[in-house]
Amino acid sequence: MDETGKPRITKEFLKRLLKDRENYYTTPELNDILYLHYKGFEKIENLEEFKKLKVLYLEGNCITTIEGLDELKELRCLFLQENMINKISGLENLTDLRTINLTSNFIEKIEGLSQCTMLDTLLLKQNRIGKNGLDDLKGVLEIPSLRVLDIQDNKIEDENIISEIFEKMPKLSVLYCQNNPFCKKIPSYRKTIIARLPKLAFLDDRPIFPEDRCFAEAWYKGGLEAEREARAKWKQEQEEKNNRYHVAFKEMIERHKRMMQEARENQSVRNSSELNVSIDSERSNEDQTITNSTSTSKLETYNSEGPGTPNSSKSFNMSDIKNSNSEIGNSDSKENSQLNSEAESDSEPEKNNNRESSVSTNFDELE
Repeated sequence: MDETGKPRITKEFLKRLLKDRENYYTTPELNDILYLHYKGFEKIENLEEFKKLKVLYLEGNCITTIEGLDELKELRCLFLQENMINKISGLENLTDLRTINLTSNFIEKIEGLSQCTMLDTLLLKQNRIGKNGLDDLKGVLEIPSLRVLDIQDNKIEDENIISEIFEKMPKLSVLYCQNNPFCKKIPSYRKTIIARLPKLAFLDDRPIFPEDRCFAEAWYKGGLEAEREARAKWKQEQEEKNNRYHVAFKEMIERHKRMMQEARENQSVRNSSELNVSIDSERSNEDQTITNSTSTSKLETYNSEGPGTPNSSKSFNMSDIKNSNSEIGNSDSKENSQLNSEAESDSEPEKNNNRESSVSTNFDELE
């Protein structure tokens, strides 16, 4: 407060403000955003220490002049709407400024922005621009980087604003200019602006869709008949496009079904092979189990009877006797066969001698 009781941006006020640790650092140089809106300030002052400030909110005050911002060279967004500013000034050092909102002030002319070479958005709704004709708007031509312009609810009456202002802005893509007197003077206002500004993407209350541009350009070149033809052609193209999408979607579904069917078939084949393998392994395991159980039962039977019992000793001895007898029989048969073979070998020379004697006797008798 000053002597008259009006609020001011004093250093004491800023020091108290920075004690709010939820929003600020206590050191001014560390803050990149500052809220000074709706406080009733009439002057911008004592902000020299906030050299790293990026965003400054000053709307809803009683500020009449833009000043005290020379040291804020890194400022990018400045909000000064709902004040009492009548002239754009004091922005020469803000070369990095991207957005400035001056809505609801008393500005009559766009000026003082030529040094803001990075400015992207300029909002000037509800001012007094246009009282002096299109000269009040020629300041925007000094900002080739400007992409968004809001000049709604002003006093612009000259319909040549399209050719003399809008068409000379190389990057203009968003435009708000409704509720100006010139809008009623331009026939089919929206179609005309869309057709004459090919880079425009948003006009007033809604975006510009591709079909809007197609119809507007057709109307601008050939009137209503050309617009009807363009609408019919667009409708046909959209139907063909939708049909192509539908066919492609059905093909995708069928392809997916085939893939799923093949996957199920392959899975069933794998499952059957795995089942056969498991059955074979179970059978082998069962056979092995039966063999093991048989051996185990025999061993348990032998162990349960014990080697000292009479029956077991008898059965054991009888089997031994049978085995020994069979072995003796085998050895006797072998010896007999050997004796017979030797006897046959001894009898062979005797047989030969008898044969010779018989032959000689017969020969003597013949003589």
